[in-house]
Amino acid sequence: MKKVIIFGATGGLGNSISKKLTDYDVINLGSSDLDITNYDQVNEFFKTNPVDIVINFAGVNFDKFAHKLTPENKDIINKQIDVNIKGTINIVTSCLPQMREKNYGRIILISSVLAEKPVVSTSIYSGCKGFLDSFAKTIGLENANKNISCNTIQLGYFDGGMTYKIPEQIRNSILESIPTKRWGSIDELENTIRYLINTPYVNGINLKINGGIDF
Repeated sequence: MKKVIIFGATGGLGNSISKKLTDYDVINLGSSDLDITNYDQVNEFFKTNPVDIVINFAGVNFDKFAHKLTPENKDIINKQIDVNIKGTINIVTSCLPQMREKNYGRIILISSVLAEKPVVSTSIYSGCKGFLDSFAKTIGLENANKNISCNTIQLGYFDGGMTYKIPEQIRNSILESIPTKRWGSIDELENTIRYLINTPYVNGINLKINGGIDF
């Protein structure tokens, strides 16, 4: 049975997906279990936990117009960069050595529709997700000859997670802008993850699942 590590699995979409992957040996990790911004912690974890598949849902968002960001906001600005970018780098660089040694690995990073279709007040978060999309392409390129794939899923608006942190009025407007007129389902996200796990020829891509939102 292959081992899956899910980061950001203690709530929202990550938790829902972990319950679906019953045919895998799944380890769920939240911020209270492992600080992904601490390279030494992450690296030590992977040294003692052999892994086949890594899925990273971990993310931090803070909404504010860019012209209103001030030095007083530096802590939350740094947290977004530390978790969304540096945390992802720590995870990927730490899991790759053992994957390369065993000649197998699947890395799935959860990106966002905001990387290509941002909304106001999300400049830093959207930029971080854009980084993930570019990062995955290079990681996939560097490791394809070792039977390792690295892809992002550019999530649209799903029935869970950060969707319900959006104010109701804005959420209703977003729903009307989605051609399917509904949120994505957990089953559809599960199907996408399984597709990326089972199709290694798909590598270094940003797979959009968004209900037909036009970029």
